[in-house]
Amino acid sequence: DPAEREEINRHSEYGWLILKDHPRLGMAAEIAHCHHEKWDGTGYPRRLAGEDIPLSARIVQLADIYDALRSARPYKPAFTHEHAVRILTVGDDRIRPERDFDPRLTAVFARHHEEFNGIWTRLVD
Repeated sequence: DPAEREEINRHSEYGWLILKDHPRLGMAAEIAHCHHEKWDGTGYPRRLAGEDIPLSARIVQLADIYDALRSARPYKPAFTHEHAVRILTVGDDRIRPERDFDPRLTAVFARHHEEFNGIWTRLVD
């Protein structure tokens, strides 16, 4: 329900709160806090846009979504590498690359997607 979804969405804030005061985990804190922001400012929790989103979080966002697409979930099957690449570079009913991702990172991903596949295949549990 909407209240549960709101609580789930707070995980980025909870992660940031846990990590933010550690002197060596600053980048981890910014990733936790900002990995659901979207390039156009429609993400959460702070509605950051463009380069206001830390580069580390923009990179992890793309990798996290690739992993989510490739992994089975209770609400969806695991997608093939090719299907995940198509969604991340062209889009679907939920993901719009021009809205969601730094276009430079989308271009890098498009050029190096086979490396993502190799890493994912090697590390899948």
